Formats: sequence, C-alpha cells, structure tokens
Amino acid sequence: MQRYPDIEIYAADITFQQIGDWLRLHFKQVEKQQTISKKSEARCHWLVDGSEVIVFGNAIGKYSSIWFKHNNSPWDTDLDCARVACQQLDTQVRCSNSSWQEGQGPQSQWWRVTALEGEMLIEWPEN
Repeated sequence: MQRYPDIEIYAADITFQQIGDWLRLHFKQVEKQQTISKKSEARCHWLVDGSEVIVFGNAIGKYSSIWFKHNNSPWDTDLDCARVACQQLDTQVRCSNSSWQEGQGPQSQWWRVTALEGEMLIEWPEN
C-alpha cells in the first residue's frame, strides 16, 4: 500500500485537549503552538516530532479536522489513522477513501469508522 503524503481525519464531538492527549500517545514530542478559540474559526496548531498538525474545530458540523500536514505519523493512510483514532478517542471518525492530489476535485465517497458498526463507505457531506 502507498503511504499518503499527508493524513487528514474528521473526529466527531472532540476537544482540543482530547486530541492533544491522543497525539501524546503516538509521538515523542508534542508541543502546542497556537490556539484560536473563536467559534467560527477555532483551530489549534501542534508541532509533533518536528511536523505540523493543524486541528480545525467543527470543520464540518460536529466534526473536527485533524490534519497531519506532512505524514511523519505511524499510519500509512487516512483510514489507518481513522481506525486508531476511533478506538482510542471513542468517537466516530471519517476520512477520505483515497489520497488527495493537488488540483483534484472534492471526494464524495468517505469512510465512516465507528466502534459499533465498523467501517463503511458513505456520501459525505450529505446533501
């Protein structure tokens, strides 16, 4: 399987604190760089083992985007990351079903990963 150049997952109903704690489980150095708390543009920047991770709170509805700008993570793909995040954060996680390339249009098929239902492809965001 091909390793994605970046990783992005969407976790439901999650706080910046929970995400920071989760990052510390997988990386040696986790340093919070900046937090912007305005509800319309809430985001938090971390430096994890020298690479940037940006979290956008409520990026799509109740889902926060967790974006590993450069993939120095333990995961090869978004789905690999989503599986671990779902289990460890105890929440529903969604991610793209393929790697994204510059100039490519938006994805319509996404993975939904839940503890009870497992993994399934869905249309998201729903129209």
